[in-house]
Formats: sequence, C-alpha cells, structure tokens
Amino acid sequence: MDIRTKLVFALVAVSLGSLLALGAVAYTAAGRLLQYNSLRQLESLAETKKQDLEKVFLGWHDRVSLIASRTQLRSSLSNYNRTGSSAERDRIQLILDDARRAAGTVQRLTVYDVDRRPVASTEEAGVAGLWDLEASRLPVGELPVYEGVFDDEESGLRVSFVAPLWWDDERVGALLVRLSAEELVDVTRNFIGLGETGETLVVLPGRGASVRVLRSARPAPDGSPVTVSLEQIDDPAALVMIREDSTYAEGLIDRRGRPVWAATRYLPEVDWGLIVKFDSAEEREPMRQYGRDLMRLGLSLSAFAIVVGILLGFLFAKPIHDLAGVANRIRDGELDARARVDRQDEIGFLARTFNQMAEELERQVTLLHEFERFFDLSLDMLCIAGTDGYFKRVNPAFERTLGWSAETLLSRPFNDFVHPDDVASTDREVEKLSEGIPTISFENRYRCADGTYKHLLWTSFPEAETGLLYAVARDITELKQAQRRSPAAGDPEADPA
Repeated sequence: MDIRTKLVFALVAVSLGSLLALGAVAYTAAGRLLQYNSLRQLESLAETKKQDLEKVFLGWHDRVSLIASRTQLRSSLSNYNRTGSSAERDRIQLILDDARRAAGTVQRLTVYDVDRRPVASTEEAGVAGLWDLEASRLPVGELPVYEGVFDDEESGLRVSFVAPLWWDDERVGALLVRLSAEELVDVTRNFIGLGETGETLVVLPGRGASVRVLRSARPAPDGSPVTVSLEQIDDPAALVMIREDSTYAEGLIDRRGRPVWAATRYLPEVDWGLIVKFDSAEEREPMRQYGRDLMRLGLSLSAFAIVVGILLGFLFAKPIHDLAGVANRIRDGELDARARVDRQDEIGFLARTFNQMAEELERQVTLLHEFERFFDLSLDMLCIAGTDGYFKRVNPAFERTLGWSAETLLSRPFNDFVHPDDVASTDREVEKLSEGIPTISFENRYRCADGTYKHLLWTSFPEAETGLLYAVARDITELKQAQRRSPAAGDPEADPA
C-alpha cells in the first residue's frame, strides 16, 4: 500500500475515531470544565461577599466604639454614679440624642450605670421597659461586644452591641447600642454574578440557640420591591455551621427541593455563616449545549477530513514519496543525492530545505572524516576528557605511547595512571580547567602498561558549556632523560617543548 492510500485511510480513520471519541467524552469533558469554572466563580463570589460582611460588622463596631469613646458621656456617667444628679442624667440624655441624630443607622442608645440599671435612653418609653442588662452580658475588656441579629415586626432586622464605659481606669457603666441591619440585607440583595437562580444567604444566630437564614427574593420582572425574609435553616445553611469553608457540587438540596451548587464561608467573630449558591440545572445546561455543539462539530470535521484526505493523497503524497526515496539514497551512502525542486509551494520549500540539509550533512560528514583521520593518524596524543576525571575519547597514539588499550583508558579514572607524586598537581590543574582556565604547558608522569612511566607535556582547553576538556599530550621522556644527563640542557629556554 503506497503512501497516498495510507494517507487517505489514515485521515478517514482519524475522522471517524474523532467522531466516536467526541461523542463519548463531550458531555464529561464539558461538565468538568464548566463545573470547575462555576465552582471557581462560586468561591470567588463567596470570598467577596464574606469581605463585604466583615466590612459591615467592622463598620458597626467602629460606630459603637466612637459613641462609647465620647469623653463627656463617660465623665457624666462617672459623676452620676457618685451623686445620682438629675442634671448629669439630663446631660447623658442630651449626648445620646445627639449621637442618635448623628448616626442614621442607630435605632436606640441606652446607658446603664455601674449597677446595670438604666440611666438614659433615646426611647422615651424604653427606660422602664428595657430588658435587664445581666452581668453575663457586660464586656470584660474595653471593646464592644456583639449581641446578635434578630427580626422584629416593627423595626425590622436589627443588631445590638454592648460597650463598657470606663473613666480613669474604672468601669462606670455600659452602653447598649441597637443598629439597623439594612447594610447586612444589602449584601443579600446583590445578585450580580449569580445568574438566573443564584442566591446569597446569611445564616444568623437568633434568640437562644436558634439559627435563622436571611434571604432576599430575586427582583420580579414587573419591578416589584425585593422582599427580605428570615427563614428556617435548610440544607445548604446547615452545612455552613460546621464552621468550615467548603464548596459543594453534589448531594445538596435547598428548601425548594432542587439540587444546588454552593460555596460556604464562616465568620467566627460574629458566628455568622454565608452561602452563595446556584441551581445545578442552570449550571449544567451550558454543559449539555456544549456537548451537542461538539457532536455537530465532530460530524462536520469527519466529513471534511474524508474529502481533504482524498485530495491530499493525490496532490501531496507523491512528492513526499519521492522525497522519502532521496532520503533513503542518502542513508545508503549516496551523499550527493538531491531532491527535485520544480514547485514554488510548501512542497517545493520542503524540497529546497531538504537539499540544504543534505548539503550541510555532506559537508559535516566530510569534516568528520577529516577529523577522524587527523585524530587517528596524529603522532601526538589527542584526547577528550571530562572534569569528572575520566577520558571520553583517546586516539591510537595513547596506546602506542603507554601500551594501554583505549577500553582500559576509558574505563578507569585517568588519575589511576598518573604517578602518585603527580596526582595532587594534576587535580589542581583539572580544577583550574573546570574554572575555564586553559592549560598551556603542564607536565606529569603516566604509568605504562609495562609498569614504567612516561613524562607527558599537556596543553588543554576547557569547554564550559559541556564540561569537556580537549587536550594534546606529547611524550617528552627522552628530553627529560637528556636534561638529567646534561645539566645545561635543563635550562628552560632550551626546552624544545
């Protein structure tokens, strides 16, 4: 079977295989991708809304701290504790009324004396009717203590703080502040990024051990006002009270009985929970649509691949086949073989590039042959070594000079052949070479196979990129012997090496 037929059959097989593969994995792949993106979006929204809730709480806390820090309030309360003066109580009342007007979200301010009895309040009928401030509710430190959020039919959602009042390092009483929780409601009214069914729920502690869910209904198409309600806890809200930040994509059913995906966050400072959720049906619809689109695309690509495979088989397979024949000739040693260049398209460019590569290969092979002949026929000892202490390649002159075979020289560290007295100097020279410093003239003694030693004069150049050392050694044994016989011959300027 020639390449043209193989190409047609290969493309048809790939197209049909792609169709089957896409049909098998489209829904799964789309589901994983879109579920991953949706859960990431849920986590991002949950984290953002958690930060919004923290800002709301810190804003409340700062307002209460600001009121409780008023010097005149604490001074007047201290005087009232000592004297019981109605004038001091009236001054406290004026301060509370002024603070109530200055802070629009404050619904009620009540001051208690050191014995936890009400002194003044911004509600005229409230002084006698306020609940008792039990000792357990008095803060131990100097910061306001959060009391909780609850619903009231008349005043709506509200929150209370109790702040200790100090004067001259002495506790003089406490301040009860009740605030509107409208800012908390605003967090649940924000549906940006939540699609058609998404919701933000805030789980709040109620009276006693009860827990309630703050929920804002989605805007109606007719523009009706958004309703807000505190409801009984449901499946997603129960999970948030585990006090762990998590994301859920399976097995979660909300109060409507619908499967949902949800991300939960817990705020330990106030014992609040936060849930951001989507209906899973809404999130899975793009997955199913994505799978259908992939199936249609797979069918189209398969039909297109069949047509293209047939065309490519006739238009491009033959020149490629011819090019493969030229490559086989070069492989068999016919280095001057070249491809025919008679086209100006990509096939022609491929042929020209192939010919350039063939010419470069021929040149490199020629150079390699010349190097091999020079390396093998050189009378000097030529080698390639590594800074790891081993020869990588040696020429025949090594065996002629030392008597060791190339296999022996390559299998052992070259210091095994160095005279023991020259090992230290040889190591120092190799260390210099590893630092990139070439060796111009270095002498040491190498042991021959017959046990004698030869004096060798080395010139070596390191290659930093590879860590290889390219070296030339010359046998100067006879010269050294002649120097020992004739002291005058020991003059370095007379050394022919």
